[in-house]
Amino acid sequence: MIENLLKEENCVIVDRVADWKDAVHVSLERLIEQGYCTEEYEKAVFDSTAEFGPYYVLTDNMALIHATNKVGVAKTQMAVTVLREPVQFEEDGADVQILIALCAVDGNAHIDGMATVLKLFGDDDKSDDVLAAKTGKEVFEIFKQYAD
Repeated sequence: MIENLLKEENCVIVDRVADWKDAVHVSLERLIEQGYCTEEYEKAVFDSTAEFGPYYVLTDNMALIHATNKVGVAKTQMAVTVLREPVQFEEDGADVQILIALCAVDGNAHIDGMATVLKLFGDDDKSDDVLAAKTGKEVFEIFKQYAD
């Protein structure tokens, strides 16, 4: 169930970030504070980005911020950050406003969460609902709605 992977307090709306690195930091901040992952995990995201580019930008509006589970992951959890002003992860890249941060202890623990993400972002109208949300609670409720 999505409620096991995403907590309401981990859904937030942020006006703006300085750049893509700040976007990664902001998206993982709650997970680090709550002990789901460490700064090592954030560094792994930066290292992977340096090596492979922003592989986690999946659609024009959404990035699934993640790295290997081999470093800095304590428990499986997601966080959703909606940016009012978009950020680009590379020059001439997509404008991203929805950051879904994921840390997973293994390759199976996050399957329900990924199914919800696929349902939500497979349809532009649904991602528009997330962008129109006024509060983190509304974002959480949208994710819960599409988890079934």
